[in-house]
Amino acid sequence: MKQILILFACTGFLLVGILSGCGNQKAITLVNTLTFSLGDLQSLRLDYDADDIHVLESDNNKVILKEYMNEDKKSYYARTSTQNGELLITEGDRPVHSGFESYIEIYIPQDYTNSLSLHSTSGKIKSETALNLSGDFCVDTTRGIIDVSNTKVSNIKITSTNGNLSFENIAAASIEIRTTNATTSFDQANGVISYQSKGGKLTASGINGSGSFNASGEGSIDISFTGVSGDISAYSKNGSLALALPSQLAFKFSATTKEGSIDTSFANQLAVTDNTSAGTVGISPEISIELETRSGDIKVSR
Repeated sequence: MKQILILFACTGFLLVGILSGCGNQKAITLVNTLTFSLGDLQSLRLDYDADDIHVLESDNNKVILKEYMNEDKKSYYARTSTQNGELLITEGDRPVHSGFESYIEIYIPQDYTNSLSLHSTSGKIKSETALNLSGDFCVDTTRGIIDVSNTKVSNIKITSTNGNLSFENIAAASIEIRTTNATTSFDQANGVISYQSKGGKLTASGINGSGSFNASGEGSIDISFTGVSGDISAYSKNGSLALALPSQLAFKFSATTKEGSIDTSFANQLAVTDNTSAGTVGISPEISIELETRSGDIKVSR
């Protein structure tokens, strides 16, 4: 009986401790600021695990990192290294308990035009600042959220397993997206797009350029072009495929499906069978459009 009473008492103290800890969650505050001169900086790379990363514009010619945490310990502060012109910033130690919270802000000056790489395994990466980079821009997450807008770069590479990817007003010579099951959306993008996924959904509007789009599993593709400068190809294994084109565009067209349907707004200009549609739309086309699904439906309008 005595052992039972002791057990109940220990359990009660433990519950009180847990509840007290939950009720006294510390607020997140700025705990650390680091400043870096541009100097000969050729590349800036941030590599974090769970922290959110917010990209903002610096009001001077310095790169500034601000770390916000609800526990202030120097061992938690960022670790930095510089090698071969690259500044690498990584997270410090992290406690094992679930009550710890943190995020970072990285301030980038307008004078910085070289390469930028951002990684957060499960955190959110958000950039609304007007980046203008002659170098590459790489954004990578495993299961986090990526939200990027107002970016003009040489090349942009987006990599994700799951999560949500959102892009607005993006311009690049090449735009490369590699996902497994992420939901991806584009609004106003200019460039040559290369999209590969297994599942998930791609929704893109206001696209000016060309590209190849491949969903090898259950993923669907819904893309709308306002201007076309090169060939377009799209494949969706089991998901639907929808494509909107400029009304005056001339192009060579082919669409194939095994079990889905093909619906176009220009069927009278095509040779149509049960599983294929092909032909020439407009006068003297220089653009080729090739679409294919296995069991998904294909819909094209102009």
